[in-house]
Amino acid sequence: MNLQWLRHGNCTRTGIKGAGLALAALMISTWTCTGANAWAQIATRIQLSTAQQSASDSPQTVFTAKVADVSGSPVNTGTVSFESAKGSIGSAVVENGAATLTVDSLPPAANSITAVYQGSANYASSSAAVTAQATAAPAVPDFTVTATPSSLTVSPGGFGTTVISITPINGFSEMVTLSCSGNPAPSTCVFSPTTVIPANGAVATSTLQIQTQGAAGKTTLLVHPSEQQRNSSGHVAYAVVLPGILALLGIGALRKRSGWAGLRALGFVALLAASGFGLSACNVRYDYLNKPPAANPGIAAGTYTMTLAAYGNDGTSVTSHTINLTLTVN
Repeated sequence: MNLQWLRHGNCTRTGIKGAGLALAALMISTWTCTGANAWAQIATRIQLSTAQQSASDSPQTVFTAKVADVSGSPVNTGTVSFESAKGSIGSAVVENGAATLTVDSLPPAANSITAVYQGSANYASSSAAVTAQATAAPAVPDFTVTATPSSLTVSPGGFGTTVISITPINGFSEMVTLSCSGNPAPSTCVFSPTTVIPANGAVATSTLQIQTQGAAGKTTLLVHPSEQQRNSSGHVAYAVVLPGILALLGIGALRKRSGWAGLRALGFVALLAASGFGLSACNVRYDYLNKPPAANPGIAAGTYTMTLAAYGNDGTSVTSHTINLTLTVN
């Protein structure tokens, strides 16, 4: 038997009574409601807090929204949306009276976050705001490079020395390779060592020596031209005439001894070879006197700006820095 036995606003409770049972012994009862918000929703309150945490060296911001009814009992249904002036940063389901959202970074200028409880069939919506600082970006390992001193003064043929310091930042501990460019010719950069590793936060150093070259050789002839011509003509005469005279004398002497024909021919060949060697030696000396070695003027006086580069490589990315060095040659 169907009974309509209680009304509440736009809702009616009906029941099915078994035969012979009193009204209080209804076996099944249901509410049938018409219209929106037939039952008044229970008011809620929300409390929002924020905290910082680190995971894998990356700082994160954690928002926790606690949702309860007016009596303080936790709400275990519904969703909380976390909003900033730039829009939503995420949402979380309410479980055991709380909704938690963890973010790696906040939008720029998002210094106020509002937690909005969306409500449910039985609970009304509510909201709360909290001031939050934007999460700082993860610290990137890096290094700085300095030279002490950063200016050197040398004389041609001399050298200057400076100490290169590699200072790690944010735990940088990779190998750093040093090089220089822009050094004037003729000069060289010598690092000792060429690579350094700033381990355990300690400063790593390398000594840079800039070596210069002074003037070498002459730009004038080694012998005065008139003296050179006089000596050259005399040497040529000795180199050609003397072996020829010896060759003729040898041939004349050997003719008187007919039994020595083979020896006479051998002596003639030897004399010709001596003449050839004499001319060759004369030619070398002539070239040396007339074509002296090229002169090397050495490094020119002046002030030069050099570039020192330091490269660090962790296998996936390269970190580089450059500084200027000033070299003055007197």
